[in-house]
Amino acid sequence: RGQVSTGLGSFRGAPWAPGAPAAGAAASSCAGSPGPMARGARGFLRYLRNTAFYSAVRRPPTAQEIQEPCVPWDVRSSPARVALRHPTLDALWLVRRCLDSTEMARIRSLFEQLHHSGRFPWYTYEPGREMIPIHAAPGLDDDVKRRVLQGIEVFGEPGSLGSDPVGGWPRLSDLLGDSSVGSAELLALQRLPQELFEDFAPQPCIFLQAQALERGAEVTPHRDAVPYGGDMIATLVVEGSNQVRVGSVRFPVEPGDLYGIARSARYDVEHEVRGASADRFSITMRYGLDFRDELPTLLGSATEAKLHTSELFL
Repeated sequence: RGQVSTGLGSFRGAPWAPGAPAAGAAASSCAGSPGPMARGARGFLRYLRNTAFYSAVRRPPTAQEIQEPCVPWDVRSSPARVALRHPTLDALWLVRRCLDSTEMARIRSLFEQLHHSGRFPWYTYEPGREMIPIHAAPGLDDDVKRRVLQGIEVFGEPGSLGSDPVGGWPRLSDLLGDSSVGSAELLALQRLPQELFEDFAPQPCIFLQAQALERGAEVTPHRDAVPYGGDMIATLVVEGSNQVRVGSVRFPVEPGDLYGIARSARYDVEHEVRGASADRFSITMRYGLDFRDELPTLLGSATEAKLHTSELFL
């Protein structure tokens, strides 16, 4: 389903990537470096490619989605670092402007260093979606890692570093021990949901993952699988602005925003990240080992009705 990224056509070629030349004369002065117009054209072509792909694979809406249209959650005027809880959807939180630009840049550079050093390369899971996992600090025992994470497929092909959560994934504790740039900020971020969302407070962090989403690409509607997805999930947006949907609730997110889901918002409804005209970089953190044995069937889904997708169009 995916492949190890070579960097061609990836978010690292976007204008905001760490180490990328600035637009204007500085970029033009580098021999062989594309100018701002060429970079803009490549970005636009990536946007068209990703938009076409994700439009083609988007599944039909469920009956519940048709009957319950999305309701905007107006959060733009909310104060910084104040946890907002959605008034009707159980266990959906949002905090605006949790981190400053310097902290987020250092976190971003940590994952770039993991890639460029060869310690763990970005893995292209789907077109325009690249991933790097990292174990939390403190990390789970190796036996628990095997029980919870063995078999996860979103970070690498069989036999790759990404397919070996025990021996292959980077460990935040090792990066802290090496005083790697951005590791202290990532640890502070790992603790933030536990400080801001009451349900997260007693739960251990299972692992973190960086995700780079190219312009036009989407995180399509889904519920995170068990056991890999954890019992509770939080995401910090580092770069880019998007619309996020959780169930019938839709809200905007911007750099520095943190949102979390648990209980009904995690298990009983799907969530997605809509495509946008700019690249997005985010960190998702997964907490809690008391996850359910399986995901409940979605009401009104083709699976529940025992229909094939093609039958929905007859």
